[in-house]
Amino acid sequence: MNHPVWWWSIEFPARTWSCLLDDWRCQQRFWRSSLFHGARVCLSQAPLQDKLARLARRGCADGIALCYDSCPPHFELLEQVCRHWPRRAGAQDEWRDCLLRNQRAMQQGLLKLGRAWSRL
Repeated sequence: MNHPVWWWSIEFPARTWSCLLDDWRCQQRFWRSSLFHGARVCLSQAPLQDKLARLARRGCADGIALCYDSCPPHFELLEQVCRHWPRRAGAQDEWRDCLLRNQRAMQQGLLKLGRAWSRL
């Protein structure tokens, strides 16, 4: 059997499911955090303006955390998809390095964004 055909038919779905499950776990943490915090804030005795401000602030923080936590599974999925492209000397190493640089840059940008918004 041809190696790329075998990889796409057996190995790729298993690794894809692994990446998707990791992403699902990140989303579960996001929804759990958002729902419990939102319910606690809504049931508090604070004025409506304060409740809305706290919900908006926490919603932004949880959204940034979701994006940050889901970066590794998304980039792993990209790496899996492109692992068996036609090979050119060093092309896979260049692609992997490019993905790693982009993942780091994205996560660092999200950290800076979260820090900037937390100071507001």
